[in-house]
Amino acid sequence: MPVSSERPPRNGFVARARKVYNLIGFTKGYNFCLFVIFGGALLGFSLARLQYLDFYGTYCNPDRSKTSSSLPGECFYFLQPFYATGMILHLACILPAAILALIQFVPAVRHKVILFHRINGYFILLLSVGGTVGGLMIARRAAGGDISTQTSVGFVGLAFVTALVVAWASIKKLRIDLHRAWMLRAWVWAGSIITMRLLFILIAIILSKTGTYYYSQPCAKVAWALNDDTQMRSTYPQCAGFLDGSDPDQQVSVRATFVAPQNVAEVMSVLNMTFGTAMILGFLLHALGVELYLAFTRDEAARLRKISLERWDKVVNNTVSVDA
Repeated sequence: MPVSSERPPRNGFVARARKVYNLIGFTKGYNFCLFVIFGGALLGFSLARLQYLDFYGTYCNPDRSKTSSSLPGECFYFLQPFYATGMILHLACILPAAILALIQFVPAVRHKVILFHRINGYFILLLSVGGTVGGLMIARRAAGGDISTQTSVGFVGLAFVTALVVAWASIKKLRIDLHRAWMLRAWVWAGSIITMRLLFILIAIILSKTGTYYYSQPCAKVAWALNDDTQMRSTYPQCAGFLDGSDPDQQVSVRATFVAPQNVAEVMSVLNMTFGTAMILGFLLHALGVELYLAFTRDEAARLRKISLERWDKVVNNTVSVDA
């Protein structure tokens, strides 16, 4: 276990802070600050969404007189059995996985409660795979389900699971340095879902203020979102085929705006239009951030690499098992 820095604190605040973060195993203040900021954001985000596990009560309430927490119009599909199963699987797996993952990054847990760290790691891996499967199940309908959304959801989900598997394979080979790097990548990438939501709204506002955009929507989804036959007929007469039953798959071009919308379908359309772009941009920002962090902490990687080589020598000499 790394020893705490023996450099005297510069002031009383640093001395008190050092006592706090040394207690849970951190040896550098900046690591503790990053853990609190980014880990705290992921924890808060996950805890706030545990209420969605009451799927039919909070996230997609079938009672149209009550509010739901999903994006406008999204429950038109998510109340269907296949997509409901996918969303429930995603929420029930990825939320506890994110919460438990934060424990893995506490140094005191890694160094002093090794068995728990290993068992918790396997549990998180299984939950993460389940959450990703659920996410892939709903990608066709999430936030409009256009090609940019399906691509971004698929790419981020598969990248996340791939990083976890590489991290697992690395530790099985006693490569602690690679295990650290790939676990950091996996969960920093996963955290891009938070940044994505900020970009999501920002891009929607920018689009709304810089031009007039339209987004093709199924008339059935628009009618479900409006939940008002009179408004539907007056606002979207192009959906006549859907309304009279002659063309149930009819589409309509809906103005996409987040600023002064005339109805909820316009908000739904601009959010559907920007989701995939925001997700890719969020992922790229987090991918850049974690690589910068890994570059700035090469000394720690070198230290762990040295420990890995020493342990591997012991395995080769039959003095310790691979799982030690």
